[in-house]
Amino acid sequence: AAMLRSIFYPERIEFRRQSPDHRYEPVTGGCPAGKVSTWRCRPVMKSRPARIFGNRRSPTRRLALAVAMVAVATCVGFGLAEGLTRLFLPAFDPSGRFEFDYPRGSLMLGRPGTTSRQVKNTGDYDVAVAINRHGLRDTKDIAEATRDDLIVVGDSFTWGWGVEVGERFSDRVQTATERRAFNLATPTNLDGYEALLAYAETLGAKIGQVVLSVCIENDIRFYGPQPGKPASSARPASVPDEDDRWSDALDRLDDGIDDVRQWLTEWSAAYVLLTTVVHQTPWLKAAAVQMGLIDPNLRWISEAPYPPEMVESSAAKLQILSERYRLLVVLIPSRALWAGKHREAEDRIHASLVASLRKRGVKVVDLRPSFEAGGAPLELHFANDGHWNARGHKMAAEAIADCLKAAAEACR
Repeated sequence: AAMLRSIFYPERIEFRRQSPDHRYEPVTGGCPAGKVSTWRCRPVMKSRPARIFGNRRSPTRRLALAVAMVAVATCVGFGLAEGLTRLFLPAFDPSGRFEFDYPRGSLMLGRPGTTSRQVKNTGDYDVAVAINRHGLRDTKDIAEATRDDLIVVGDSFTWGWGVEVGERFSDRVQTATERRAFNLATPTNLDGYEALLAYAETLGAKIGQVVLSVCIENDIRFYGPQPGKPASSARPASVPDEDDRWSDALDRLDDGIDDVRQWLTEWSAAYVLLTTVVHQTPWLKAAAVQMGLIDPNLRWISEAPYPPEMVESSAAKLQILSERYRLLVVLIPSRALWAGKHREAEDRIHASLVASLRKRGVKVVDLRPSFEAGGAPLELHFANDGHWNARGHKMAAEAIADCLKAAAEACR
């Protein structure tokens, strides 16, 4: 406060004395000391600059100064926290964390030739990620693939989210079948899987057996025009009511908050440290969940089950791929089969997808029976992340390898 006051109101003092008739005259050299005078001598404000915020005692000015001080203190404090965290706790520096930031057409791959880490602030995983020259997480070069090799295609499950390279089901299948298995994966959907296969072919790969994993939680959607609706059709515009406007405003606010969180996660070591402490301290995490700052892992599971037409559209897309490639579809069961309020609907969706694929002549490995055989399928996933842990990959690899080796009933 004193610093800001000296900036806005520097006191330049001169001495004056007052005569009996109340006139003031300057006194050179200050008031005389130890002398009796009929004139009273006192220091007064000589001059001051124009007031920037209006009246000195104005509430507006005091509020503006308070806001300025809080802003300055916050910036300085955050800067110190950020610098000290990066200096003494470099493990929380997000600059060394993995990101999919290498665009190839419609795909987003890893940056070629880089080595980084993938870390979850809940403590679920902290693994090394090495990306080859094609933007893929594989020690083998997809350009060298032959028709005798396995091409394992999929999204983040297949990519190996949260596990080391050797723990992924693709690498385990390679060991079990004694056939080279190339990992061709990135977070995407069925259209993206088709693009990944095309990308491999442009690099010179010869595509033989394709093992394509389908994540039922997010790969099921409409592919191409919706049944009974021309591609150019559009819903008629409607005038939003007041509730819609409020809902849109809240959605925009949520999106803005998510963007800020994402930015802090990618750039701030102090924020990563703070969230790690909160997530790994039970009472702090419980309080954050209670306040709505943290969403529980299974909160949004199966909020709206897929319509039958969407399931059929996805099955039709997989049939098209099976006509172009020697395809084995691996179904990754949705966690909504075992959690959430729509378990019966999810059971019907899963069964209908399996039936539709087999009816279309597509070879399928349904992992659901294998996962449920142990009695605790959710324990094959991370506690705070929807992806498989090493045990989940191991179980999936066993089912896929049995199918490939038997080539019979296991993957009918």
